Amino acid sequence: MKNLSFTSTERKAAISLAAVYGLRMFGLFLVLPVLAVYTVDYPGYGAAAVGLAIGIYGLTQSIFQIPLGFASDRLGRKPVIIFGLLVFAFGSWLASTATTMNGLIIGRAIQGGGAIASALMALAADVSREERRAQMMAVLGLSIGFSFVLALIAGPFLASRYQLAGLFQITAVLALLAIVVVVFIVPDIKQQVRQRDVLPAAAELKRILANGQLMRLDFGIFALHLLLTASFVQIPLFLQQAGIDKENHAWIYLPVMLLAFAGMLPGIILAEKKRMHTRVMYVALALLLLSQLAWLWGASRIVIISGLFVFFLGFNLLEAMLPSMISRFAPVAGKGTAMGVYSTSQFMGSFIGGVLAGLLASYYGSHSIFMAGIVLVVIWMWLHYTQENPPQMASLSIELPQHDTDKQQIAELLRQHGIREALFMDKEKMLYLRFDSSKLTARQAKEFVQQYLNTEKPLESTI
Repeated sequence: MKNLSFTSTERKAAISLAAVYGLRMFGLFLVLPVLAVYTVDYPGYGAAAVGLAIGIYGLTQSIFQIPLGFASDRLGRKPVIIFGLLVFAFGSWLASTATTMNGLIIGRAIQGGGAIASALMALAADVSREERRAQMMAVLGLSIGFSFVLALIAGPFLASRYQLAGLFQITAVLALLAIVVVVFIVPDIKQQVRQRDVLPAAAELKRILANGQLMRLDFGIFALHLLLTASFVQIPLFLQQAGIDKENHAWIYLPVMLLAFAGMLPGIILAEKKRMHTRVMYVALALLLLSQLAWLWGASRIVIISGLFVFFLGFNLLEAMLPSMISRFAPVAGKGTAMGVYSTSQFMGSFIGGVLAGLLASYYGSHSIFMAGIVLVVIWMWLHYTQENPPQMASLSIELPQHDTDKQQIAELLRQHGIREALFMDKEKMLYLRFDSSKLTARQAKEFVQQYLNTEKPLESTI
């Protein structure tokens, strides 16, 4: 019978890695709802500077996440993660000492340079069996979502007491706390997952970029985070203009985020249970469009708050669905590459959203931000028209003994019931399988391969 639960090591790793990921992302998002209204006295303040300060971390994240992921293969996961957290803490401290917009921008850029997402995912893959890896990644994803919601609520509350500099100091302390978790709580385990399982592979890049389903999803996460950072260049200012003091913004975000989170759950259940991913995504896109129209229409309290609820209802749905769909559409041995392109698209969206919103507000007024948002969502809806529901697929990597496997044998494997893709890597002596999880379990696939290759030596895998 298939083991459906985490082992004690996997459970410990899932909780501790989620804590590390969550602490870092909480600190990164903490200033999002307050930066525009707490920097008005900084020399160099302006919409363009605010947009750059909000989004610049996305640029440095995009630049460094893949190199640091590869470095973790050579130097070890934990040393690279600790290094990234130290860089993040230093950037946070530097931002806390900034008295100008330029200094703040530099601090935010250094924060993003501590890009440990790839190394964290690789470590999570190292400590999890193949059949539990999706759940492990889901736990990490939930930690990001939870930290984002908590940061939007806590940011205004903490800023009212400790100001912007205090938020960055809190962020630096949280990064150091995350290092303690990495050193003393995250399990030490022999690295066992091949690079292509969780990290990008150059040979797979062309194949991934040519996959229309994946590219639609990559555009989606790019557009989603562009809209997020662009909106928060202006929304905190709208709230102030509507007569809501910046010290009280937390009491707006709190009910909005709680209701939006609760409201997204039926959509996620419907998508997964009824395989209605594309329809639920259309609803979420319509919600995003409605929020941009609302903010373009006016800046009264009811319009702003209603727009926030509608926006985050759609945002939360898409944020939860997109990575799951990427994983299911990714080809065998190409998951790491697919997730690398996806993450880079996300971070670039954050960067461009902040910069674009700042420039638009500076030259054409704040409403141009939401006009651009409307255009972007309409383009996304048009691209989504040919998006397919994801297949019920799972992947498995098996380390083979010295064995000559030719293309004819692989073709034979492909024809067997339930196995859709098979790829043998000579250099790694690995067989990568992708199979229909509704017809075949990972254990059955492994046993089938062992029987097919007629080898007496047991095959090793990440199960």
